[in-house]
Amino acid sequence: MRKITKLSLVAMLGLSTSLSANTLEEAFANSKVKGQLKAAYIDSNFLGSNESDSVIATGGSLGVKTGSFYGLKAGVTFQASSVLDDGIDYVDQSPIPPFNVNGANVMSNAFNASGAVLSEAYLEYSIGNTTLKAGRQFINTPLVSSAIDGKSSEAVVKDSFEAYVLTNTDIPNTTIVAGYVDKYQGQADGNGDTDDFNNFVDGAYTVYAKNNSVENLTLQAQYLDVKGTVATEDKDALYLQADYKLAAHTISGQYLSSTDKSQAANAQDGKAFGLQSTGPLGLGKLGYLVAYNSSTDKNAGVYTGAGAGTTDTLFTAMPVHGGGVPARADTDTLIGALVAPIAGATVIGYGGKSARKVALGDVTAMGAMVIYPVSKNMLIKANFEHVEVENIITEDTDTTVVRLSYNF
Repeated sequence: MRKITKLSLVAMLGLSTSLSANTLEEAFANSKVKGQLKAAYIDSNFLGSNESDSVIATGGSLGVKTGSFYGLKAGVTFQASSVLDDGIDYVDQSPIPPFNVNGANVMSNAFNASGAVLSEAYLEYSIGNTTLKAGRQFINTPLVSSAIDGKSSEAVVKDSFEAYVLTNTDIPNTTIVAGYVDKYQGQADGNGDTDDFNNFVDGAYTVYAKNNSVENLTLQAQYLDVKGTVATEDKDALYLQADYKLAAHTISGQYLSSTDKSQAANAQDGKAFGLQSTGPLGLGKLGYLVAYNSSTDKNAGVYTGAGAGTTDTLFTAMPVHGGGVPARADTDTLIGALVAPIAGATVIGYGGKSARKVALGDVTAMGAMVIYPVSKNMLIKANFEHVEVENIITEDTDTTVVRLSYNF
């Protein structure tokens, strides 16, 4: 079925070319080009590494999307990254995996990538309110997501999927997405290079819907089914979210249920729910965020989905360290943040705590973020986060991340 779809799109492009070269030329003439230049610095002694790892990297992306030719478009995006300074202590193997990748702690590993990759190469065909997008592409949904700018998953290179995605908007105020993921390109390969596209286990199917028919209310639902290379590696997840605008505030709720058959028999079915409120404090231009997540299974952690961006799906995901801690089994997490505009910048101070009796025990985090628009297209983001772990890891974690980006 996948081969038929691919061949059909290629045949359509060839037929269209032979029918009207002038119109095809106009489609290419109407192409849109966009890109981004990036520089990043990270320093982290993630979860008690004996020595801090640091990386300075530069890179960016360049994308081209053609104009429409009888409903058909094509797009490509190149990404590149170069590590200017590798301050990784490869001898330091503490802590052991999953917190360590070939000697580099996992926080710095995502930035430790040199090379170039064709992350998007797709054909997109639209008829009426339905669009099929086939090939390499970035995806952003709760359970299938590439890295998200401004979130913990952001690095110099964004991860990508080889997928077939069908989007329909025939139902008023409703978007429905159905997709099949065939391959996946990570942000880094764990050996200091950009990653290649590799088989995403034995493929994954997803269905996503978003509706805002009711005034001030937005509803989202998604199901993901990941086929392992063997049945004991299968995973699935169901996600629900509701956002309600109440005056200047937004009240949100989320629910995530997952099954991971690669885990022990009593640790396969994870569940989590969350509540969040954001808005102004009523004191000048100060804003706030308060979020709570609870994973209710005693033994099973929560599988949040495919792609680096899904680590930011839970409401209590931290700006630097993501949502791995609140996704643990039997964990209650509460975070709060204050947002203040200062001298043209947005300054965010935050803190949170995850409570669990076993393994790492309680995890406490606090940090600050500064977002400063240097110009219309240039942005500086600086984050510092301090993490304390109750058990096992004796050293605290301090992580600093600075990102500079220019869009064109």
